Amino acid sequence: MISLNNELLVRSLVAMPNNLSITKFQQLCDITSRTTAKELLSYLLNSGIGKLSGDSVTFSQSDKLDTIILAMRKGSDPHELSKKLQWQDFEIFASILIESFGYTFERNVVFSSPRVQIDVIGFYQKTALLIDCKHWMKIYDFNIAKFSLNQIRRASVFLDKRKEIDAAIPIILTLHEYSCNFFEKIPIVPISKFKEFLQNFPFYLDRLYLIQRK
Repeated sequence: MISLNNELLVRSLVAMPNNLSITKFQQLCDITSRTTAKELLSYLLNSGIGKLSGDSVTFSQSDKLDTIILAMRKGSDPHELSKKLQWQDFEIFASILIESFGYTFERNVVFSSPRVQIDVIGFYQKTALLIDCKHWMKIYDFNIAKFSLNQIRRASVFLDKRKEIDAAIPIILTLHEYSCNFFEKIPIVPISKFKEFLQNFPFYLDRLYLIQRK
């Protein structure tokens, strides 16, 4: 049944957002059988994803996000899902995971004087999770220190600007797996383990780099 085939559902992400023919949809999704492509497309449409007009289908950005949510609910691996995403989608994907745990979030937060930009912020009570999304780059020992120090700086600026927040935790979120879980108490979290991190981090705050308001 198409409704149970998560692999096909994940494949459909490469066709979104877009306005394309059913044939092009089949090609982009790398589906050999046209019947299977039509069944997948029918499943998406029945789920409220996409709009069909004649022999063409239109997918919006929100359709892509709805597909991500649907795939997550059906148990798709977050790591496999994230491989189909662009960097903007990766940030949105992180936000969706945060929201799924009942936390509020903000994306692309920018401050001036000094200028800093924070990819994603999750809010757990009065603690902010400041997330630097590394979608395109593998994390190596030689660059992890730079990434971590930059995120500490962003966290410090954030606390200075947002007086209602008591503490901030700088986090590096990666697409690729990394051999180390922490760099000097800063968590390095692969997307495949992000759900687990969100579920468990309140229980080991003493192990994290927690920047508190003075």
